[in-house]
Amino acid sequence: MRIPRRTPLLVVLLALHFHRFALAQGTPPNPPPTGGPETAPAPPPAASPNPTPPAATRVEELDQRLRVVERRWEVDQEVAEKRGESQKDPPAVAVAYGKDGVVIKSQDARFQFRFRPVVQADGRFFVKSGSNTFLLRRVRPVLEGTAFEFFDWRIMPELAGTPNVQDAYLNIRLVREIQLRGGKFKPPVGLERLQSDPDLQMMERGLPTNLVPDRDIGVQLHGELLDGAISYAGGIFNGVGDGVNGDLDNNDKKDLDGRIFVRPLAPTSLAPLKKLGIGIAATRGTQVGPPPGYRTAAQATFFTYSDGAFSAGTHRRIAPQASYYFGPVGIFGEYTRSSQIVTNGTSTHRVDHDAWQVSGSVFLTGEEASYTTVTPKRQLDPQNGGFGAIELAGRYGELRVDTATFTLKFADPTRSPHKASEWGVGLNWHLGRGFKLMANYERTNFEGGAKTGDKPSEIVVLGRFQAAY
Repeated sequence: MRIPRRTPLLVVLLALHFHRFALAQGTPPNPPPTGGPETAPAPPPAASPNPTPPAATRVEELDQRLRVVERRWEVDQEVAEKRGESQKDPPAVAVAYGKDGVVIKSQDARFQFRFRPVVQADGRFFVKSGSNTFLLRRVRPVLEGTAFEFFDWRIMPELAGTPNVQDAYLNIRLVREIQLRGGKFKPPVGLERLQSDPDLQMMERGLPTNLVPDRDIGVQLHGELLDGAISYAGGIFNGVGDGVNGDLDNNDKKDLDGRIFVRPLAPTSLAPLKKLGIGIAATRGTQVGPPPGYRTAAQATFFTYSDGAFSAGTHRRIAPQASYYFGPVGIFGEYTRSSQIVTNGTSTHRVDHDAWQVSGSVFLTGEEASYTTVTPKRQLDPQNGGFGAIELAGRYGELRVDTATFTLKFADPTRSPHKASEWGVGLNWHLGRGFKLMANYERTNFEGGAKTGDKPSEIVVLGRFQAAY
């Protein structure tokens, strides 16, 4: 137990007051015991060369000492107030380095600070249509915290490639069912887009992610009901194009984004169906300006609009989605339709692009599959026989571009295909929670997109070293 530094001074002050009171009453602080009725009277005290001063004199001396001690206490109080020091001991804090990164937490857990770095070092090796390269895919020093128990905040910059801010928001969490978030973050639309980057089954997201917003700035109301059986989110955002990470708006109109995801059998005792989830998301807004292109799993742009084409009106999206996890098996699927008014000065028309995918994985070492981070049963530890966890993954998906995009000359059919079909397989070695090695084989086939015939297929082998919390 820690003793405040002023405690000895208080003890001295109290002792002096007690001693003064005893003298004032004419009673010695420690009176000698009195004898019984048969005890002989004590002889008179012998004369002392230094006689004890009378009680009145001793009280006067104690008064002077009390005034000195009390003045010293007052001075200490004044200094403490000037420095803003509290009379109480500072609250204890705990510092830990574990599975959630570096955590600093107050004794009552009402204040927390977390540092959670994410590093992904990749290699891309093209069998066809590309240049081999090593690269830093993501370098993100994630900073998170909680203040006064109910206010959460997050700052996540991206240092790989062109530095930018991925997340920066405040979340007010008075109750789990109703929370308010404001700042920059992922709008509630795509199922795979909302999944954290370190938790992906495949190294890169599939084709439907091209048609949903990446990150936007706005305000969102969200929460979970019935112990997570129902999750909802809805908000007002600046509005961004398909696959765009935006920081500003170029028009006064805002986007409305919303999503609801239900695990209808979560409250029941049917274990095989408790993690079945079904949801739907939608957006509505106005986009103005050059529309973005679409990318393959190797992050190569395969579709672009012509230079004279511009988004010029209402933009709507619809995104039904579902997921299922049971034991070591996990699977999810999603469909996204993006409908945008486009013009090139000669023609104005609404074009509808859509995409879908099904992705699944299985842990050969028996871990529980999950939408979030998976912890190996036995992390890599050669001395104790730990090998980590082995996961096999696979995916198939398609993206179709509206044929009106080419007939109205919004895009060049000799450069951009009207359809892309992608399939891939992956092997993931989870060394520990958040630490893994990944290897993917991806093939994307195209229809159209060349002066004659089809654009050449993209075949790529991807590899990754990942350290994440």
